Amino acid sequence: MNNKLPTTPTTKVLIIRLSSFGDIVQNLEAAYQMKESFPGAEVQWLTKSNFAPIVEVCPAVDRVWRFDKSSGLLGYLKFLIQLRRQNFTHVYDAHSNPRSFLAKLFLAFSRIDHRPKLATRSKNRLKRFALFKLRWNFFPQPYYSAQSFVTPIQKWLKDGSVKTRSLSLPTSEKTPSSPYVLCAPSAAWKNKRWPLSHWKKLIQINPSIRFVMLGGPEDTFINELYSLAPERVFNLAGKLSWIESATLVQEASAVISNDTGILHVADLIGRPTLALIGPTAFGYPTRPSSKTLEVDLPCKPCSKDGRDPCTNKVYQKCLVDITPERVSKELNKILNS
Repeated sequence: MNNKLPTTPTTKVLIIRLSSFGDIVQNLEAAYQMKESFPGAEVQWLTKSNFAPIVEVCPAVDRVWRFDKSSGLLGYLKFLIQLRRQNFTHVYDAHSNPRSFLAKLFLAFSRIDHRPKLATRSKNRLKRFALFKLRWNFFPQPYYSAQSFVTPIQKWLKDGSVKTRSLSLPTSEKTPSSPYVLCAPSAAWKNKRWPLSHWKKLIQINPSIRFVMLGGPEDTFINELYSLAPERVFNLAGKLSWIESATLVQEASAVISNDTGILHVADLIGRPTLALIGPTAFGYPTRPSSKTLEVDLPCKPCSKDGRDPCTNKVYQKCLVDITPERVSKELNKILNS
């Protein structure tokens, strides 16, 4: 007689999100949710090699698969064969592009004896067309992207509400001494950037605050902010990795950011944050530690990611009208609380 209790199959989850920095950070909430809903589950992640470091500091992800797109289609298929051996019970395509679609299909139908549960995050192309071309908005307002990454797998989850999380971030010798306000004045597209003159005014009307500026090596305009007050403005643009930047976010007294990846790191880990939201539709922070600053205009939103031209008579009016005085007032509320 066999007295052994039947064993429950291990829950093995694959989340597919290949890029980009901000989207991956917001998508991390799905990994935490799967861990909470399936105690003991093994959560794995497929992403491009250059974005792997930010996933690797997420304690809810057990393994990160790094994909190098230079390997071509044959290399990708060989890569998928390795993934197939994992026998995933759940596969979540959070990207919905040709590569992620191929991975999902390959894992779903390449074996007769094993079929994982599937979920896909839709790009909502028809809704986007209606919004940006016809000005008909069928999206929830405001649109919380972190929640949108959880909704497709809601059927698998016990809760599904977005929470403040932690990242396993290392200490960095490049971290300035506290206190400081972390600023992200850049963005991938210029139309998402709060005007440089506003950043200058913000620094000038807050003479006792130390500002740390983040950006990429191409963001040479940040030198103008540094030159205003080099004794209390730190220009670290192009000098830090994503992980080092995230460590600075974690240590900051407050964060001021355009709609960019730094905003979503700050929102994820619950740092007091001011989000400067201009023309984009989908970059709103989700957690109560973040406050969105924006203006209501009939032409807003006009772009998915800021790449579309501004059509207002006043260029970037949606950001110009977020005044330095308004941002300063909200910032000092945070610092004095």
